[in-house]
Amino acid sequence: MEPDQKIIDLASERRRRGPRFDGGLMQILEVSRDLICLCRSGSITAINSAGARMLGGKTTEEMIGRSMAEFLIPEYGPVLDLFLSGMSSEDRAVPTRIMRLDGLTRDVELQVHRAREIAKDATVVTCRDLSDAETPAVPARLDSRFHLFVENAMNLVCHTFNGTIRYINKAGVALLGAAEPEAVLGLRLKDIFPDDFARLLQPAMIDSIVAEDASVPLRLRRLDGTDVEAVIKIARLPSKAGCELMVEARDVSGHNRALAALRRTNEALEARIDQRTRELAEHGRIADTGRRFTESLTATIPNPVWFKDCRGEVRISNSAFDALFTHPAPGHAAILPEEDSITDSELLAGSIAQARFEATILLPGGGKVEGLFLKTATLDGEGRPDGIVGIMTDIGERRVMEREMRRLTTTDPLTGALNRRSILSRAATELERSRRYGRDLALIVLDVDHFRQVNDTHGHAVGDHALRLLVAACMEGLRGIDAIGRMGGEEFVVMLPETPVAGAMEAAERLRQRIAAARLPLPDGGEVSLTASLGLAICRPDEREIEVPLARAGQALIRAKAAGRDRIEVD
Repeated sequence: MEPDQKIIDLASERRRRGPRFDGGLMQILEVSRDLICLCRSGSITAINSAGARMLGGKTTEEMIGRSMAEFLIPEYGPVLDLFLSGMSSEDRAVPTRIMRLDGLTRDVELQVHRAREIAKDATVVTCRDLSDAETPAVPARLDSRFHLFVENAMNLVCHTFNGTIRYINKAGVALLGAAEPEAVLGLRLKDIFPDDFARLLQPAMIDSIVAEDASVPLRLRRLDGTDVEAVIKIARLPSKAGCELMVEARDVSGHNRALAALRRTNEALEARIDQRTRELAEHGRIADTGRRFTESLTATIPNPVWFKDCRGEVRISNSAFDALFTHPAPGHAAILPEEDSITDSELLAGSIAQARFEATILLPGGGKVEGLFLKTATLDGEGRPDGIVGIMTDIGERRVMEREMRRLTTTDPLTGALNRRSILSRAATELERSRRYGRDLALIVLDVDHFRQVNDTHGHAVGDHALRLLVAACMEGLRGIDAIGRMGGEEFVVMLPETPVAGAMEAAERLRQRIAAARLPLPDGGEVSLTASLGLAICRPDEREIEVPLARAGQALIRAKAAGRDRIEVD
């Protein structure tokens, strides 16, 4: 090798190994306005004053021993750990964002240099503040064309990463009662919800809300501790780094206050009707002026209101009652429910003073109204019932909301089967019933064979359709008392109450055949078929926890997989 070639190789080797550092260099770099610190195994062992100030510290001593990674936003912490451990390197500065001790964030350019001359695990970190630069170090997630629209939106809009708030618009800052975004940035998403709602924001519930693509009524917790009523919509953003969500919230407290005021007005009107009716009954007559007042008053109430005499005949009613129950054309009027006549008799007999019940009103056109009935008896001068005042409120929307919330908390949003919590809860209840009455309970653990190949070959959308097809095929082969639930991925549990081993084997074989016969057509003219392996276990009288027979069924499933798949094994 020529001498000149040796010089070139030594220079290349020096550049490859990086700059040389020693501990005394920190005194020289104290004059720098950039952060410069020496780390051992990722922990700060020396830092200049500018670096301590940049990280929000008052002295360099309080920085010693802290991990450098703790000052980076979560997205960059793992990367810095690789740099500091010497497992990765980067020749150029990397734009990122640091979180100071006081909670504020700064945009910076960061570079890590190995310092093998000091120690094998030593690194020198340099950091330049970019917060005052023209271009941010970390680009915003929102496209610049829509940033102005989102920032000035009327509703709260915030972006979270792994549960931590990374962006919030002006409306969100105001809604949460903050003076500036920095007071909210860095909080956990659950921190802006009251405790009873924060417990609902578990990953499974968030996945259900995202899958439903619908607004959900919840309450937000402001920074001063007060609550505000809102409707929340959550969308998941595509990300390989972690769980990124976009959350939108609309303040509905004013709307709800208006509804509450209207409800109080209705209650006041109802109370006034009752009071006025009692006054007229106590005087023994219904004056013309009182009749006109009552009729005018009831006409202003949007809910059906009526007054019946002691014979149960309607004497006074408003237009809402007439439109629903006394249509002039035959066959066009709804009929009061049976509970109405029963409570009439009880009120007029004096056995009860008030009646409250819910009933479904069937409409002539085939529709129905879910109604809440409130009734009270009017009394004559001697305190005896001589009439009835009633009012009905449409509670259909409340019923729909209750059913929807119940469905969200019990159903797997992808397949329509019960979710993991619901199937385990029902199975535990059935296990207790089978032990108490000495009846058989069969459990089947079912897993789709080679399901990963379906996703890898045709994509996850086809895989999702295949799982829905499988659940639909299974439901057609089950009884009304049976249940199927998704445990996760392509694994399901089927519960067969009051089923001995012979009947359970027949049911399992029926499910296996239905799954094998199902076909999912593809856009290119092809089709996807599935098979499944099943493990069966019959619950034993001494088993008190549902996890025990489930584990036995799971072991049988493993044996079915090992024996060639598309088969049933019994524990």
